[in-house]
Amino acid sequence: METDASRRSPRFNFRIRKPQGMLARIFGRLRPYRGRIAAGVAMLAAAQTLRLLFPLITREVVNNVIPNRDFALMWRLGGLLVGLTIIRLFLLYSRGMLFERMSQDAIYQLRTDLYARLQAQSHAFYDTHRIGEIMSRMTGDLEGVRNFIMNFCQTMCEQAIMFIGALAFMGSISWLLTAVTLASAVPLTVFAYFFNKKIRPAHAAVREQNAVLNTRAQENIAGVRVVKAFAREPYESEQFMKDNQKVRSLHMNATLIWSNFNPVMDFLSSLSVPAMLLVGGTLVQRGALDLGSLIAATGYVWVLVNPLRMLANFVNVYAQGLSSAEKLFYYLDLGTTVKDPREIEEPQARLGHVKLENVTFAYRDQIVLRDVSLEAKPGETVAIMGATGSGKTTLLYLLARFYDIRSGSVMVDGVDVRRQSLPRLRRSIGFVMQDTFLFSDSIRENVGFGQPGLDMDEVESAARTAQAYPFIEKLPQGWETVVGERGLGLSGGQKQRVSIARALAYDPKILVLDDATSAVDMETEADIQRGLAELSGQRTTFIIAHRISSVIHADQIIVLDDGQVAERGSHSELLEKKGLYHQMFMDQVRDFVDLDGVKGA
Repeated sequence: METDASRRSPRFNFRIRKPQGMLARIFGRLRPYRGRIAAGVAMLAAAQTLRLLFPLITREVVNNVIPNRDFALMWRLGGLLVGLTIIRLFLLYSRGMLFERMSQDAIYQLRTDLYARLQAQSHAFYDTHRIGEIMSRMTGDLEGVRNFIMNFCQTMCEQAIMFIGALAFMGSISWLLTAVTLASAVPLTVFAYFFNKKIRPAHAAVREQNAVLNTRAQENIAGVRVVKAFAREPYESEQFMKDNQKVRSLHMNATLIWSNFNPVMDFLSSLSVPAMLLVGGTLVQRGALDLGSLIAATGYVWVLVNPLRMLANFVNVYAQGLSSAEKLFYYLDLGTTVKDPREIEEPQARLGHVKLENVTFAYRDQIVLRDVSLEAKPGETVAIMGATGSGKTTLLYLLARFYDIRSGSVMVDGVDVRRQSLPRLRRSIGFVMQDTFLFSDSIRENVGFGQPGLDMDEVESAARTAQAYPFIEKLPQGWETVVGERGLGLSGGQKQRVSIARALAYDPKILVLDDATSAVDMETEADIQRGLAELSGQRTTFIIAHRISSVIHADQIIVLDDGQVAERGSHSELLEKKGLYHQMFMDQVRDFVDLDGVKGA
């Protein structure tokens, strides 16, 4: 039984990788946008170079305009400032649009690749990974990577260009003042190193707990009817509050680390300003530097200091981006255990011939099926019965290769499923799952899901066979009725009938009905069976059921017990054996008919 702790804990672990590897992966994703990035950086460099000319204009005003009262020069310099500002604004706007488009395109492709990877994963992946966790990666972590890309390509590049440019311009004025300003960079670099070592694990913990919280919310919202049925709202609210408090605590821990480092780094970077003014004032007093150059140098010192002051913020964004990237690349790096073979072998014809030979299957280390063999010839109906957990559903999942077996072979139309193309194999098999799932769309779209473009006559024909047509026609909007999330707008029996219609509209050669009529009444079930019987010979049908009435007319009945074939035969043959099937039969009829009459059956 699943514990509350297991519900809260992520089902996978990954180690924090080397940042160089993560950076290489992220930048590798930007390779298709090299042209845009180069153009954006060029615009950024041009805009910031124009910005770096402003202190030189100020020096000209101090050294020439003010002492000489040269107002003509002042107007020329003023016009130059306005012109440079307009050009700079245009460059910055174009740069912003280029980088935004680039980041959105990069994340679009990453999201598409991630979704494709998730679609390619086998059932085993979804047995061990929570939907809430996956959604957290698809939303919060993707946005975290996008923010990193934007901050690196825009803010970090901008500050780097400004820093290098200011260093060059200030060096042309006075290398001594430049050296004094840079003196604070050494302790800042040391602090940034230790800050990164502490903040990165903190952000990773926040991301992990966010995934846990999303899982909690997703499960409880999806299962809200169960929660209400058992009056567990207070308990679930309390559990959500605990997970929410953990998120808050982890966020506060990351904030505390930031708060401890940021003021110190800001203080160290600010020390360069008074130090530069002290040295610069001394040089002016000695006549080694003119006043205009000192004022210009003061303008550059703030440009130099600003990247140093923002170093803590850069490290913070860097840590968040790498933390998010690790989780995304974890999914992208996951190989699927079930995939197309390198050399595909296809059956000569799709007839629905199924043969299992000595099949053994295990979920991880738990053996579910042991040495199971069966054969269903084209057009036959085979029923699978057994106690809950005996491996009935798993056995039929192997036909479509949702899982790979441990030993033996699963043959469909004479070819092992492991050698067949997965899409073509699954195209020949129609499933009515035990857990009926309908999309939040119209009934018509749900019935035609497997066969887009079906005409209405074919859709209606499938619905008539599944006994879904009568109730659909009575709905206010008929076929265009939207069933709601997971089909919650319909009753259990109605959902099952729509699901059967969907499988029939798919027109498969093999039809799998996994407890497909458990929610319908006996009369409707009989009508469905008659409709399916009219199609007998056109497809091979597998029926998993608990009702004897659902399997009584099957050509072959397989009884599983603890993952093994305990009995096989027709209805009458199994009754004569007086074994497990006979016991099931007796359990179902003893309350309705005279036992002596049953014995004579």
